[in-house]
Amino acid sequence: MRIVYILDTLARIGGLERIITDKMNWLAENGHEVTLITAAQGDHPHSFPLSGKVRHTDIDARFHVQYRYRYPMRLFIRWQMDRRFIRNLSRAIESIDPDVIVATTYYKADVVSSMRCRAVKIIESHNARPFTGRMDGVRRNAIIQWFHDVSLRRYNSKIERKADAIVTLTEGDAREWASARRVCVIPNIYMNPSTVSVNSSENTVPPANAHQTNTTDNEHQCHRRVIAAGRLVYQKGFDMLIDAWAIVAKSHPDWTLDIFGSGEEEERLLLQIRHLGLDSLVRINRPTPDILQEYSRSDILVVSSRFEGFSLVLVEAMSCGTPCVSFDCKYGPSEVIRDREDGMLVENGNITQLAATICHLIENDEERRRYGRRAAENITRYRPENVMPMWTDLFAKLADDKKTENMQ
Repeated sequence: MRIVYILDTLARIGGLERIITDKMNWLAENGHEVTLITAAQGDHPHSFPLSGKVRHTDIDARFHVQYRYRYPMRLFIRWQMDRRFIRNLSRAIESIDPDVIVATTYYKADVVSSMRCRAVKIIESHNARPFTGRMDGVRRNAIIQWFHDVSLRRYNSKIERKADAIVTLTEGDAREWASARRVCVIPNIYMNPSTVSVNSSENTVPPANAHQTNTTDNEHQCHRRVIAAGRLVYQKGFDMLIDAWAIVAKSHPDWTLDIFGSGEEEERLLLQIRHLGLDSLVRINRPTPDILQEYSRSDILVVSSRFEGFSLVLVEAMSCGTPCVSFDCKYGPSEVIRDREDGMLVENGNITQLAATICHLIENDEERRRYGRRAAENITRYRPENVMPMWTDLFAKLADDKKTENMQ
């Protein structure tokens, strides 16, 4: 089967990029013809190892250039890029003639789902629908906010009408897309680095079993470190985590918090750390492709998000045997963590409870280690051999339905 994935770029180090790469690699290594189409990759290297069996073509529609200009010129450049994107994408699709096209709600899903071609169009919702395109914490003019909200509703409505299927990561998000032609729930996969086999000269694969060795270390050693990871944006709630750590530090000043990520909130978070006198206890580190090693060198992972689509960091950390604490936000954490079996859930936004739960795990070594062991066992449900057949079955079913529809 010929399958096309469409992304803006595969140059960022993020959860979506990792997951899409893993899925493309698995499909390519299992006999499918997979092509990645990017709009603005340019000369940037791939952020994660891409199989040599995955073709990659860039259609050179770099929307970011619009921000070099002021209004109204910016709108004209945007219009030009829209036309260029549609023209070049149509040519690429015509050349490949795929059976299936997959895009995400993050990027041009309305355009992709409306394309005139024989391929089945599938849109992946990697964030809960109510929060797609949301910019909480950003002050906007009321009129601009109104236009943004109206545009987003039209965007999502068009996807529902035109896409052959919308795939969500959680049951909660699936309920948000109830008006779509077809909605399926397929969770993210977790690809154990020791099972990855790709041929790429741009990147190297993490050493086989490297994190498994450290999982054993986690069971026998106390690193006195809590870890968090993600984009430094309002959604991820690192401001609430830092406030919680100010409480934790009073009882456990020998423990540290390491946050891995980058983003627009970095300066604000650094000021918050200084203001609370946590400079020696809380560190903000740059994103790393070796995040699994960092999970394995930590005693607890904390997810403090205000909302989520799935929370890949939970799956990754749990696979390393790292016990997790998370706000019970919409949507995702409650479908990954089995509360008080392989991790702990906290009332969403409750900073005091978050601090108390972290302290509880710090003070109860055996309970913490038991959660870690259970997490490593339970998380196997997200292994590719359990999840990817759901994708191939969906591809086959939709393709058959499309053929039947075209014959009528």
